[in-house]
Amino acid sequence: MKILKNTPDRFELRFVPWILGIAFSAVILVTSGAGLRSLLSGEWKDAFVLFLIWPVFVGLAFALMVRRDDLILDRTTGTIEIRHRTVFGRKTEYFDLARLEQASTQTHYANDSNRQHRVALILSGDHPKDVINVTPVYSGGPDAKRAADAINAWHKQG
Repeated sequence: MKILKNTPDRFELRFVPWILGIAFSAVILVTSGAGLRSLLSGEWKDAFVLFLIWPVFVGLAFALMVRRDDLILDRTTGTIEIRHRTVFGRKTEYFDLARLEQASTQTHYANDSNRQHRVALILSGDHPKDVINVTPVYSGGPDAKRAADAINAWHKQG
């Protein structure tokens, strides 16, 4: 997660899984190259699997899993805007900034040593309060906590 803008009137956060996207692209490139080599050497069965089947499945995984998520908190318009962009299109959600109580991190325990986190916004409202996930996926490392802390610090300024 990267903070793009942090001014008194506007806060922008972006999450792009670059490593995942690069890894999928590398697998597609390598298997396509191996498939082309098999095709040129006359190994039709291997060429079919490497040149067509693998890239299609990896490309489908890329399309389903690689996405860009943006969070924009704007005091001038009084809105929270969450944008999700995938290969298949865009989705934008809007919320009233006045409803924002705080940002928090949600933690998923894959096992005892593997914890993954994501940022969530807690909005005021009827009980139970609305919890809006900024990203639908969890990721490792301290980025989600840093992002939630930065959102809370920005929110307290106003």
